[in-house]
Amino acid sequence: MDSNAIKELMYGGVKELMNNRTYYYYSNIGQNYSHWTEEGQQALAEYMNLIGYKMLEIEEASLNRRARDLVLKGLKGETV
Repeated sequence: MDSNAIKELMYGGVKELMNNRTYYYYSNIGQNYSHWTEEGQQALAEYMNLIGYKMLEIEEASLNRRARDLVLKGLKGETV
């Protein structure tokens, strides 16, 4: 999975939670009348913990890949 995929997951997940009235109350009147319910706040916090951890895993894997590639290029005598 890459960072673009995780962005799509984050946007899609939050949007799906907001489409469920159990988690988010949307009012046509305006932003001041729309809000996350208690269940929604809890679900959103849990979701962000899961996605946040996955984001860090992806970043670490990317850094490790880049470091490995730099080492291999250095061993081959290529300019880094």
